[in-house]
Order: sequence, then C-alpha cells, then structure tokens
Amino acid sequence: MKMGLSSNSGATRRFDDPRIIEFRSRPRQLRQTRAPIIDPLRKFDAWEYRLRMQQNLLAIIVLALILAIGLWLHYELTASTRLLGCIEAEHANCIPLTERGMRKY
Repeated sequence: MKMGLSSNSGATRRFDDPRIIEFRSRPRQLRQTRAPIIDPLRKFDAWEYRLRMQQNLLAIIVLALILAIGLWLHYELTASTRLLGCIEAEHANCIPLTERGMRKY
C-alpha cells in the first residue's frame, strides 16, 4: 500500500485525518518563585534562637525557685516534726531558741 502523501508534503500539512487530534504545547507561564524550604530542626534564625534562650532561662529560674521552696518546706517540716515529737514525749523546754536567746515561734 502506498501512502497518498510524500514525505516532503507531510512537513507542511501535519494531520489530514480528522480522527487525529493535534495536541499543541501550552505557552510557558512565568513560574512564581517560592521561598526555599528550610529544615526547622537544623536552622534557626536569630529571633527564634533568642526566644528559645529566653525560654530556657525562664525554665531554669522556675526550676531553681521550685527547688528552693522544696528545700525550705523540707526544713520547716523537719523542724516541726522534731518539735511535735518533743512535745508528745512530754519533755521540758521543747521550743528552740534563736541565737539571741529569744523564742523563734
């Protein structure tokens, strides 16, 4: 079978058959530039770093305050436990004196 079109005439007319759909490429649109993706675990900018350091400092202060309150509470409970033990044993002079000789309680 011989084709009705020669190879030279195919360059001017592409698709003579109505069943063939010609797909034309779309014109290129300008791409929108997007900000680069930055790994949040590896890079912090200066503001985030400063905020993180302030939060760490605040956490250290809160923990030191909790520790100080806990130690004070332990001291006071220990002193009151000793005083109550002394009173329950019916000892005389159970109330501790301060350095100046005045009563603490």
